[in-house]
Amino acid sequence: MAPPVPIPADVRSWLLDVFGTCNERVSKLITDVPTTHETPLDMTFIQHFLGVSAPRRFPSGWTVDLSTHYLGGGRHWGDWPDWPRRWEIADIGLLILFRQGGKLLRSKVALLQSKRLYPDELDWDEDSPLDYKIGFRRLFRDDDEWSAVMAPRQFGFTDQSRYKALVTGHVQYKAITDYENHRKIPVYYLLYNPVQIPSASVLPISPEQPQTTASCDVGCRVVPVAQLRTVLDGEPAGSSPAYGELRSSLPTPFDDPQHHAGWRLEHYVVNLLLECETGYIANSPNDSGLNYVFNRRSGPISAALSLTLDAP
Repeated sequence: MAPPVPIPADVRSWLLDVFGTCNERVSKLITDVPTTHETPLDMTFIQHFLGVSAPRRFPSGWTVDLSTHYLGGGRHWGDWPDWPRRWEIADIGLLILFRQGGKLLRSKVALLQSKRLYPDELDWDEDSPLDYKIGFRRLFRDDDEWSAVMAPRQFGFTDQSRYKALVTGHVQYKAITDYENHRKIPVYYLLYNPVQIPSASVLPISPEQPQTTASCDVGCRVVPVAQLRTVLDGEPAGSSPAYGELRSSLPTPFDDPQHHAGWRLEHYVVNLLLECETGYIANSPNDSGLNYVFNRRSGPISAALSLTLDAP
């Protein structure tokens, strides 16, 4: 299905640049600081759009508005004292609003569940209930912990590097499948990768270590959960996919070299989502699927980005 009004070239070009520079920004962070958790990567993703959040009118007469809302991850932990996990379905929700002359024509939703690629030397390491209980005390390291952090460590990304928080048979893995089956709203993995693979870095960063200047050849990639699941079908519970496995095993259209291991973020948003080739089209502003995700503070997402395109 085509968009309700064809999007002009000046708007498309600007959006490709905005989402492309977001891709580069997040990918450079994971390249330079490969130990970065997924939550700060999500925050970096969302924060990027604050710089372009003012409504913008184009020579074509179109107006574009980008707005963000960040809830954070603390709500995914239950109430004290047991702290049972409430699994989110997606970390970032994209809301697309097509308007003409201010009148709403169509609403769309895309749900992105982010997963970072782990360097080969790093075991699973994400936020836990204990981190939320301790709070800011985590920042006050004792001498032994400080010495361990300051010891030189090398981190490398290769084809064998894995998305270690994406685990088959896990509660969240099953929850996403159940959500898609029940709500009929597709979910997509937003895969955070370094700018290039292979790549390597050493922490702490030394004065002699060059800054990352390589082009973003890999970067953030988007894959439908349903298609990534086909790669993992038959794998034992507890398995996590490697970058190289996705490059070689994802089905069409990811056998195209430019889409290996997923669509680039900017291609997915501008060439697929805005062209209404992917995502979920809401039936009305009161669509139950739309309300379930965006109209509840306890909804299954951590952050939201809305993109409004208003045609003349």
